[in-house]
Amino acid sequence: MITEQIYGRNVFIGNQISAKYHLTEEAMYRHNAFIEALPPVLMPEEAANRIRRKPVYDEAGRYWNAQRRLQSVQTITNYIEPLPIHLDLEQRFSRMIRNGYMARNPISAEWIKQMRAGFRDLDWGAGEDGYVPIIRSSAAGFSIIGTSGVGKTTALDSVLSLYPQVIVHTEYNGHSFDRTQLVWLKLDCPFDGSLKGLCLNFFQAIDIILGTRYYQKFGNSRRTVDELLPNMAHLAAALGLGVLVIDEIQRLNEAKSGGAAKMLNFFVQMVNTIGVPVVLVGTFKALHFMTREFAQARRSAGQGDLIWANLARDDVWDFFIDGLWEYQWTNVSSSLTPALRQVLYEESQGIVDIAVKLYMLAQWHVIGQEDERIYPGLIRDVARESLKLAKPILDALKARDIQKLSQISDIYPPIRNLDEYLHRATDRITIEGTLNTLRNQQKAEKNIMDDDAESLIIQVARWLVEAGIEPKTARECTVKALNRHGSGINLKLVMQEAFTLAVKYLASQEDESSEKEESKQEPNRRKRKDKVVSLSGDLREIVEKSKKKGIPAYQALKDAGMIKPASEFLAR
Repeated sequence: MITEQIYGRNVFIGNQISAKYHLTEEAMYRHNAFIEALPPVLMPEEAANRIRRKPVYDEAGRYWNAQRRLQSVQTITNYIEPLPIHLDLEQRFSRMIRNGYMARNPISAEWIKQMRAGFRDLDWGAGEDGYVPIIRSSAAGFSIIGTSGVGKTTALDSVLSLYPQVIVHTEYNGHSFDRTQLVWLKLDCPFDGSLKGLCLNFFQAIDIILGTRYYQKFGNSRRTVDELLPNMAHLAAALGLGVLVIDEIQRLNEAKSGGAAKMLNFFVQMVNTIGVPVVLVGTFKALHFMTREFAQARRSAGQGDLIWANLARDDVWDFFIDGLWEYQWTNVSSSLTPALRQVLYEESQGIVDIAVKLYMLAQWHVIGQEDERIYPGLIRDVARESLKLAKPILDALKARDIQKLSQISDIYPPIRNLDEYLHRATDRITIEGTLNTLRNQQKAEKNIMDDDAESLIIQVARWLVEAGIEPKTARECTVKALNRHGSGINLKLVMQEAFTLAVKYLASQEDESSEKEESKQEPNRRKRKDKVVSLSGDLREIVEKSKKKGIPAYQALKDAGMIKPASEFLAR
């Protein structure tokens, strides 16, 4: 997955593949090339494994130099731990895309087979009258409204990445079928906030993805929004568009778009005209034109809107923090205490993006200092110093300052809806069964790693014992070696390091014993020193005299005939 820029706007680009068809269990989905070319429906456990992003972490990283550890902390930004709301989102897209394709079979003969498989009692008439039953399209989308920083965009990109963006068809069930299928398209609302700019983004994004020139064809400056919508519908049908996602809808400007009523009508008309599921994504600032009447009028109510508020202080929050806390590069391990859990929530108010940044900033703050522990006071200090722009908002959330919260609706829902949104978000994300599944997966991963490390310790320690090292010393040296190199390093390197540590330990023990023995013998030496009798020709006497004369000891001994030439000992 990559993101490219065109005309100053980001375009999220996915994978392109050749069609491979999968027989589906659902009768209504059979004989439909668009549906059978999609990946199989995922179970929650499979979806969680594919969404999860856990950067490589090695405990040995604690012993790296400070500069390298500072760089490693940056990898936390890639950490994604799927939560119940992620799995809810994946299931919504799975149903929505397939149901949207159900009434849009691209091959007429196969469409008849599909309808007969799905509706066995359907009356097709006698055949003479040309009667063909009509199945209404069920292009049911939905809206995602949530607090800034809670991870809406990251979650969307992760779920969309589960599907190829472009599927190239050539043949299906014996039918020649040359078609390019655009499974999903994700747009960002333009910064100028105009509806026309949003329509033009549609053509620009398709050009980037497929290498076409639709923008040149339809992007005439004189065309109005009402003229562009039919062109969008025609192109969406021709490409078999599965779902259109429009992010950052809070950017839409009422003044440039003709007011809230016109924006409301635009989205209703777009859903009805294009005929594909449309997902609208934005912050709570967009709620002022997403009224109750709009929710009833648009077809996106079919899936039910998703309110994505900040996390509550509950099991889901603890599950997220448990996974995040594993990524720690300080030279001393800091345990995740209840006090740390509490202060992280207080300073982030359950906003995932802020919690992650706080943890990164705390590590950056202490790495390289004498004391690298992470403690509650450090988190508070870092929040006060580094999150100055967000601090007033977070303080308002904690204090429930009604006046201030009402002025920052793009950051948090209006105060009149605050408790309702929190309650709805809690209901959605505290899906205990799903959470237990995710927690068990996390625990299983950790147990496997612990078992591998213990097995390696036993193997290396046994080898050291066989080499004559005491069992206790063997295990201690093996654990130290493993901490330095990590369980993923080659066994040979760990054995070498453990043996070196063991030898050093034994040598230090011998040195200590020698020093103690020498200290005991020192008084006796002093006594014997007084009794030493100087003999003529004594080597000590010769060396002592040479020192006084400034002659090297070797030369003095040689002159005294005490050192013989090497030739005397060589065979002739």
